[in-house]
Amino acid sequence: MVEPVKHAPGVFCCLILAACGGEGEQGPQDLPFAGGRLDGALDGISAGVEGEGFSPAATQAESSKPKQRVDKETGLPLVTWNDLRLPDERVDDLVDALLYPESYSEEEKAFPTYIAELDGQEVIIEGFMIPLEWEGERVLNFMLVGDMLACCFGGAPEPDAWIDVKMNGEGAEYFVQLPILVRGIIHIEGLDDGTGYAAGCYTMQATSIELSE
Repeated sequence: MVEPVKHAPGVFCCLILAACGGEGEQGPQDLPFAGGRLDGALDGISAGVEGEGFSPAATQAESSKPKQRVDKETGLPLVTWNDLRLPDERVDDLVDALLYPESYSEEEKAFPTYIAELDGQEVIIEGFMIPLEWEGERVLNFMLVGDMLACCFGGAPEPDAWIDVKMNGEGAEYFVQLPILVRGIIHIEGLDDGTGYAAGCYTMQATSIELSE
């Protein structure tokens, strides 16, 4: 049986600090996957939303389910960082179980229902871009985080407050320290830092990016 590993927040914090310290024209930072729960994470997008509740009931192991918001123009869910937040006491096990499922029972590796239902859905989420891969002046792959200021100067990052985003087509414009709205298919997927440490749990194949108003 594989011994599950835990994320290494101190290492990831240093890596994100390095990314935040670079200038936009310098190109992508050489970063493994990393992410974090940010004290200043955005709770939602106030404009153009309607409140709707998730239909399935949360289990006792789940935290209180957030209200689902939808974009009036597209009808797509407006996902917030609070929506993606895992129960504090289960973060380590849930993220490790994505990489080492044989070490956990079905109950232990089950994500909260309201998060599991987002897997494979097209959604819109607001955040900040930290480029990882470029082609020319276009960003092909980036970390999406909820709060750039907290990312650079806050506590050690955790795995459920960032998304590994890959762009369709020719990539995206780099919006330097500006809030953006990202549209794409979100997945629950185990990510490691290249050394076996669990680092993240969300990916997205993005179809469009626009500056948030």
